[in-house]
Amino acid sequence: MTWTYTNDPSNVPRDAVRLLVGDTDTNDQKITDEAIAFFLSQAGEDCYGAAALSARSIAGSFASLVNTKFETVSSDYGKLSENYYALAKRLDTQSKKYGKSGLGLPIAGGISRDDMRSVNQDPDRVMPKFNRDQFANPPSGFYEEDGI
Repeated sequence: MTWTYTNDPSNVPRDAVRLLVGDTDTNDQKITDEAIAFFLSQAGEDCYGAAALSARSIAGSFASLVNTKFETVSSDYGKLSENYYALAKRLDTQSKKYGKSGLGLPIAGGISRDDMRSVNQDPDRVMPKFNRDQFANPPSGFYEEDGI
């Protein structure tokens, strides 16, 4: 069982998963490299999905521990487990937005007149059912000088 962190989350998926889960301290290791490799394969190499699975695994390991209190020192593993489950839910949401199988961020197209003209002049373009000014008299495109 190995634990490594090279602080290169942009190029090493294992480091990205560790960074998302907060397992970057070599003195406080929470999950092994082998477990992260398994979670990455289960999540289709999606770092956010693998991080969510890792957070659930860490939460499960804390859930099996007993809360203790001795004089003024106490350990509340139940609260720690709840926090990791909440982290897993947030990572699931991020996976849907930013992950490999997520929807991604919306983009806007056809903002400039030149873009609109080039799209309208594409011979392979599927013609829309509705057009701007389609009920105008005379209809749009009736005269050749109409640009759009």
